[in-house]
Amino acid sequence: MVNGVNGDNGLSYGLDVNAGSQARRQKRQRTDSPVHNLEAHQPATHPAQPGRCCFVTVGATAGFRSLLDEVSTAGFFDCLANHGYAFLHIQCGPDLAAVEDRIAGLSDEAKRGISVRCFRYTDDMTAHIVSCRGQDNVRPAGCVIAHGGTGTVGEVLGIGAPLVVVANPTLMDNHQLELAETLEAQNLVVHGHIGSLTTAIHRVAERINQGRLDVLPPYCPPSFPVPAAERVTLFDWMPGGQQHAPARLGIRSWKCHGVWRWWQYDEQQQQQQQQQQQQQQQQQQQQQQQQQQQQQQQQQQQLYPWPSNQWHGLAQLGLCS
Repeated sequence: MVNGVNGDNGLSYGLDVNAGSQARRQKRQRTDSPVHNLEAHQPATHPAQPGRCCFVTVGATAGFRSLLDEVSTAGFFDCLANHGYAFLHIQCGPDLAAVEDRIAGLSDEAKRGISVRCFRYTDDMTAHIVSCRGQDNVRPAGCVIAHGGTGTVGEVLGIGAPLVVVANPTLMDNHQLELAETLEAQNLVVHGHIGSLTTAIHRVAERINQGRLDVLPPYCPPSFPVPAAERVTLFDWMPGGQQHAPARLGIRSWKCHGVWRWWQYDEQQQQQQQQQQQQQQQQQQQQQQQQQQQQQQQQQQQLYPWPSNQWHGLAQLGLCS
């Protein structure tokens, strides 16, 4: 069991890369089983640990190979070790075999004594995230490195673990980039970039020290249903216990998950765009009216080149009709 995450009841489909080659082959065979493709690596409790934990997740819908390639390099291991990390858990999605091979190719010296566990999927994201949340006299704060999915981001923010968001540029016109930039502007996350994740780890270390995140009180899961005064979405009114909470979708109250700020920001952006469009339309209408007035004045000047008071005087003398 590493960082309170193990596989009880015959559901240990994760791979300990530091194990021997025979155990690695046996576990690799199990990862190819149909059961492993659905759920894997059941986390349990969280005992005291001597070092920090880094949890990397790419989500359940699409792979993120470039992120996985970077966190499986000797340079990344060296950075983690320099900042006191002892555990690296990687949720690999469809790229499990590739990550296993890359890490297995690293020497023990390159891995700097960090214990690594790789698995395809997990049915308890909360336990892995809590493993990265600091708690006084239990564990130091680590960090979660995640793609920019709103469900994952919201759950990590709700638990209070340090978060590095790396946008997956291959998904839906790179829509995750805007979320990452917005949350970083609000000082909620560190926006990580492929090719410089070690810089993100340095920034996380600064935030841990500044915010005293190593000595947080114990994590208390939010109540469900959400109290009436805090309800902001349809799911907050749903009856039932915590097992019915759509926590993995990130659609709970913003006090539970923090995504509401993003939704609110998006609505404000749309309202601002609508106001700008209305202002532009009004300006165009005013310009058209001014142009029409100028055209009318020009036509009048062509027909009546003299000022109106002179025309009035000539009319009185009977010199013009």
